[in-house]
Amino acid sequence: MARRFGLVAAHGKPEAGQLAEEIRRWLTARGCAVAGEGELAAQWSDRDVIVAIGGDGLIMRVAHAYPGIPILGINVGRIGFLALAEREDWQRALSELVAGRYHVQEGPTLAVQLERRGELLVDGWAINDVVIRAGYQLIEVELYVDGQFVNTYPGDGMIVATPQGSTAYCMAAGGPVLTAGVHGFAVTPICPHSPIRIALVVPEQATIEQVYLSEREARLIIDGEPVLALERGDLVRVTRGSHTFRLVVLPGTNFYEAFRSKFNFQIRPEAQPSRGNERAPRSGAR
Repeated sequence: MARRFGLVAAHGKPEAGQLAEEIRRWLTARGCAVAGEGELAAQWSDRDVIVAIGGDGLIMRVAHAYPGIPILGINVGRIGFLALAEREDWQRALSELVAGRYHVQEGPTLAVQLERRGELLVDGWAINDVVIRAGYQLIEVELYVDGQFVNTYPGDGMIVATPQGSTAYCMAAGGPVLTAGVHGFAVTPICPHSPIRIALVVPEQATIEQVYLSEREARLIIDGEPVLALERGDLVRVTRGSHTFRLVVLPGTNFYEAFRSKFNFQIRPEAQPSRGNERAPRSGAR
């Protein structure tokens, strides 16, 4: 049963701030302890759940700032695939949370290191993805998995994504969607200059190494944030991270229903399931 909450609203969205005040009053009236973003710096480690009011970008910011604490996202953005509750449904979502009717879904993170001529320049971690991204010209990236050479990819770069990140840039680049419970990472070339455009799914325990082979402009990007300009010979190493991404999943949450509706992924919008109108089995949505 969740009784100690953190509450974080997206910056620059007045509607998120207004909803945060309404939620604070609602939780306090039910005897819950609530810490706003200004108070979380000293109190975050004892929170049961952090409620993030915004979209997927805010959820990732919160997860980076307060690693290991379960997060419930309330969507006031556009897609908000990681935000499992919609703005108009917040009271039902929080009622389930306060009553203890929820479970916590755990997803892996990525540890990323960048080495240049033997010197470690970047040592970070990602919730969604690690990306090598070209500027305006084609680049080449050499890929190794567990020390074995896979291929050299000419194109716009490479994405390594977690299951929760597979519905972000990875999916947009034509990579696979990994549903919750898949113990692997997606390695997806971006616009490869080749008729062969196959992405790979590698085990979580794999070591993924990428050698940057070009002189042209490119950057290392972690969870959408540019980190460092790359130079020829740079080595980007990605492994499973030590942190865990923890997402609150409420009763009735259905990954496949969310996938169809939020991404409009419906081959025949009028189609009805042949098994009748019963709800699909409940499963975690990432």
